[in-house]
Amino acid sequence: MGAFRPFSPTHAAVLLLFAAATALLIRYGRRHRGTPALLRLERCLGWTLLLLWIVGNGWWLLPSRFDPARSLPLQVCDVTSLAAAVVLLAPLRFARAVLYFWGIGLSVQALITPDLGGGVATVAFWLFWIAHASAVAIAVYDVAARGFRPTWRDYWVAAAAAAAYLVVVLAVNVAFGFNYGYVGRAKPGQPSLIDFLGPWPERVAVIAALVAAVMALLALPWELVRRGRARAPSADVRPWV
Repeated sequence: MGAFRPFSPTHAAVLLLFAAATALLIRYGRRHRGTPALLRLERCLGWTLLLLWIVGNGWWLLPSRFDPARSLPLQVCDVTSLAAAVVLLAPLRFARAVLYFWGIGLSVQALITPDLGGGVATVAFWLFWIAHASAVAIAVYDVAARGFRPTWRDYWVAAAAAAAYLVVVLAVNVAFGFNYGYVGRAKPGQPSLIDFLGPWPERVAVIAALVAAVMALLALPWELVRRGRARAPSADVRPWV
């Protein structure tokens, strides 16, 4: 019940719980797709996630807990968890693109190597896991149950949003010595991939290139499927024999 440790039984238990909840949500969504019951569930989840986003960020902004280096809603998870709520309430294409590429491409890393100190008895523990797990879960659900199929256009939208985000947080980090988006001088408190990306500021370019490559890999399978279907002979055309 003390400090959180990556790759511990607590970490494994949280990931298993997250995976099970995601699987159940997908199963329900696929079985009840297009029904009023599913629409009500999605809206309920969307409003819940939005409320938790407001409460969670408000909790960090309270005077007793406010730390300008950590409390501002400028982390990637702040964007993706908000996008998850928006996607459930109003499936805007822009929000779905950001959620898919940022949620699966970026927030998954936070689940594997969480930058978290407090254990299960702390509010910070639950705020962290709700924000990150919900972003990944709803991104997967949007694909597996709602039929979202990202295109290269969606990729470029998400990449442009990522570039704009990088410009903003990098300026804030350089000006005030913060580390939002993990593109500042400091490194996460827990071991992570960033430890292997070289010194600052060179690693900012490496991070940007890796993000672009990972998001491209997430778009590629859907493009290959579309091209395969386009090349497939039509069912009403008799093949040559």
